Amino acid sequence: MQVIEWTHFLENGLPLGENRSSMLQCSMTVGIFDGVHRGHQALIKRIISHNKNFIPVVVTFRQNHKIEADKERDKEYAQTGDIQNFQQRLETFEKLGIQIVIVVDFTEEFRRMKGSDFLEILIKHSNTGFFAVGSDFRCGYKLDTDASAIQKFFASRSIPVEIVPQVMEGSLPISSSRIRAAIAVGDIPLAKAMLGD
Repeated sequence: MQVIEWTHFLENGLPLGENRSSMLQCSMTVGIFDGVHRGHQALIKRIISHNKNFIPVVVTFRQNHKIEADKERDKEYAQTGDIQNFQQRLETFEKLGIQIVIVVDFTEEFRRMKGSDFLEILIKHSNTGFFAVGSDFRCGYKLDTDASAIQKFFASRSIPVEIVPQVMEGSLPISSSRIRAAIAVGDIPLAKAMLGD
């Protein structure tokens, strides 16, 4: 698995071939993937299974910027910390079959980028043939771009998008905050069930 820094990606794109006409296509998804739980795994499996000739690519963040912003309010995070550290997340991506990971550092400049500009950069520097996103995913400055807007953005460029529904555990959707809450109260079996352990 190759790990590519965002700055390198901006300068060189993805290693998909020598020229645009012979370049391989990629299947791509994006997210924080804090504790690569069963919901995240469903998303990753979707980009891997879409087309066996496509290169599966994950775009992720070195830091969990949502947590960094909400540490004061997130009592579960204060008790549990990250579900997986960055290296563990990379190892999980590789085990699941991801071939390339693009790593973004959440700088102030990146924080202020519109979601459509972010997506435009992804298309400009890769040969994206398929994009998958979770139904509750949002990106861009002040979360200005939701899953439906992402689907429209790629559809306007004739790139198929799949919005992957949330995976449930019991009657509630699996989420990183729900896993942290389970760990905080000592419900390790529930946390493991959501993580797929």
